[in-house]
Amino acid sequence: MADISKAFQEQFLDELIKKAWFSEDSASLLKADLRPILQERIMLYIYKELKEPQADEVTKLFKAEKYDEINKFLRKCIPNYDDFIMEIYAQFEDEYLENFKN
Repeated sequence: MADISKAFQEQFLDELIKKAWFSEDSASLLKADLRPILQERIMLYIYKELKEPQADEVTKLFKAEKYDEINKFLRKCIPNYDDFIMEIYAQFEDEYLENFKN
């Protein structure tokens, strides 16, 4: 089950870097570059789905780094949340790997 926790994002980025055939030596630098881009994209898509009071609640929870609570809240607010969030990760992966080929 996908979510927006730091642990899940780290696992996702580790797997993405392996798929792109980068060495482990460069992995930490690549993750440092990719992490904010991924997080920004996730939050952008989430905020587009929420009404203002819901977005305010997510912002409050995010600042407190309460990722489990954020995921529980978003599952109530966004229909098919798990599919929704997995689509964001899949799209990010596809775009990254496509750009890497070019």
